[in-house]
Amino acid sequence: MLLASRRILVLGPSGSGKSHFSARLARILDVGVIHLDAAFWKPGWVSTPADEWDAVVKDLVSNDSWIMDGTYERSLHLRVPAAELVILFESRRWAVKRKLFEDRLGRVDAPPGQPINRAFLRYIWNYPRLTRPAVLESIKEHGRQETVLVLKGPREAIRLLQLLREHVGSFGRSPALVLGQPARL
Repeated sequence: MLLASRRILVLGPSGSGKSHFSARLARILDVGVIHLDAAFWKPGWVSTPADEWDAVVKDLVSNDSWIMDGTYERSLHLRVPAAELVILFESRRWAVKRKLFEDRLGRVDAPPGQPINRAFLRYIWNYPRLTRPAVLESIKEHGRQETVLVLKGPREAIRLLQLLREHVGSFGRSPALVLGQPARL
């Protein structure tokens, strides 16, 4: 399923490793990666207006193949139906620590200078209670249940990438690799 997918949506809380995972997955599968933070945020971390953002997202999902990382729950109704596979990162709140310390080194997937303010930290902290249920509901409403793969932490993400790298190296991009059971949301 994963190796045959050409449109993969990677969702999860800020700081969970979506962007790094997506970039590595894109190299393995030879598919372009779209980092939504880079598309949404203008220099100085100015957000794209809602109507303009919808047009951007519609354009992005119209491509034949992509790996798209970023939760952006307001546009899930446009992205989930276009995806062949949704990879959902589950993460504990240690992501707050990662955002505070690791992102200071800079990000390749977004403009420099991301503000780490109370509103952003509240969003990260409240993700499991507020955002995650909205994401799951959107996947249920707009997606296909058999196309969701849940990664419960960095170890599972690393292991998945290792398996894919080994499989692609041995057999080429064949859909024969089966990765467990579909998620039940």
